[in-house]
Amino acid sequence: MSSSQDSDPAPTAEETVQEPDRTNVHLDLDNAAGKKKSRGGHGKSKKATGFEEFYCDPPLTPDEYDQEKNVIYPVHRPFADRIEECIQRFRARRRLDNIREFLFSKYLFLGGIDTAVRQFQSTRSMTAKSLQDTTKSDVREMTADDVIQRGADKNRDPRFYNPNYPEHWDVDFAGVAAGFFSEQLIALVGTESVDYRQGVDVVYKFLKYVEQHDVCPEYAQDLKKAQEICELALDEVPTISKASMILPGDFNNAARQLFCKVDEFNLVDQTDFQSLEPLDNQKAHLIFGVTLSILLPPSVSVVAKGELTVINTVEQAFEICQISLADDEPRAKYKTINSHLAKSMGISVEVCGSITVHPTHIRNGWDNTTPGANVDDRKKEGKEETFILEESILSHLKVGMKITMTVCTLDVGIKFIKHVKDVNPTFYTFLPQELMLHYKEPVPNDRLGKSIHDDPDADDNEDPLAGVPIGDPEG
Repeated sequence: MSSSQDSDPAPTAEETVQEPDRTNVHLDLDNAAGKKKSRGGHGKSKKATGFEEFYCDPPLTPDEYDQEKNVIYPVHRPFADRIEECIQRFRARRRLDNIREFLFSKYLFLGGIDTAVRQFQSTRSMTAKSLQDTTKSDVREMTADDVIQRGADKNRDPRFYNPNYPEHWDVDFAGVAAGFFSEQLIALVGTESVDYRQGVDVVYKFLKYVEQHDVCPEYAQDLKKAQEICELALDEVPTISKASMILPGDFNNAARQLFCKVDEFNLVDQTDFQSLEPLDNQKAHLIFGVTLSILLPPSVSVVAKGELTVINTVEQAFEICQISLADDEPRAKYKTINSHLAKSMGISVEVCGSITVHPTHIRNGWDNTTPGANVDDRKKEGKEETFILEESILSHLKVGMKITMTVCTLDVGIKFIKHVKDVNPTFYTFLPQELMLHYKEPVPNDRLGKSIHDDPDADDNEDPLAGVPIGDPEG
């Protein structure tokens, strides 16, 4: 009780019964409720995974900093040893779920790191006494799956980087990130899934970990560039997916329907979704004519009103070098025409702009080096081409993106896009390491090759020499 209550006269027993101390009762209830809440709050707290939005590593103690600076990641230590231990420590300090672990292993494989699961490499076979004599670092090293190959010539896997055989290998954090985001990660999880963002996130967190712990200061600029590619991947890849769904647009679909043969409308090897439902012929004529009359000079648009035919069709990869939106004058014309069309026919023509492209050569693992020489010559000549696209498509494109498409040329020189095969981001990179995923070294084989004289009904696993007379053993 407070001191002011002590100065009051003491109450009698009767007064105490008739007027209980409600203040104390109220406080007791609060305390009881507080105890219940605290009991209900007890339990296992969820451990941080290291991939939360605002997660940061705890600060290093002076001893830990000294150990990392002078023992684990000293500059004089070979880079292969530093990055190998960094990868192992990153896995140990992050709680990777199944998806992140799978995607991170694929990323490391592209970088030449062996991530195959190893048998009999756990602490179960170790006794309690031996575990007491080992440090966390020793246990991590003994149980790690991420290693760099160091075997000799007859005991090495050519699929992975080996510091003893550094030919054809370069340290390139940005290149590996670009190749993973633009090729393999898309093939694994698609472009618009949550898993794609998780794949980018786990690589970004790893790159930040390498930077924060000063693992390889000699590649600091390369690490910064790789982190920028992570941001580009999250920005460009989803927009590329949206652009692919609406390419080549109403104008090019209308031109294809008007000037391409009917038997060319088969859906084999076509990636544009609008080709599933051809436009109405009247609407196709309207879209094609209105767009040309607004965007092209009068001399060209008048010629285009005649009978047109396709004189050339070619599939080519192009790189976007300029994106041009409609000016005020074309927009005013579109507005006037659309107001008239809305009243008379209930339709409208979307405002169009254009892209300026030049031929390029996309290295994607296929043997397409022969056309590459011609492409380089055309780029040196400065041969650029312009294609008309709706602004709803242009909003998803960026300068530097690469588009593989089939282009048709009309007899008056006008070109339009017939099909779009693929759209690649500005950072698109194909890594030769992708071709090594299922590579197996050839081994000597004494089995005879197939022949036209083989029995077609014979088992493929049957020995071809079985039953063949070799000669007279007595001769």
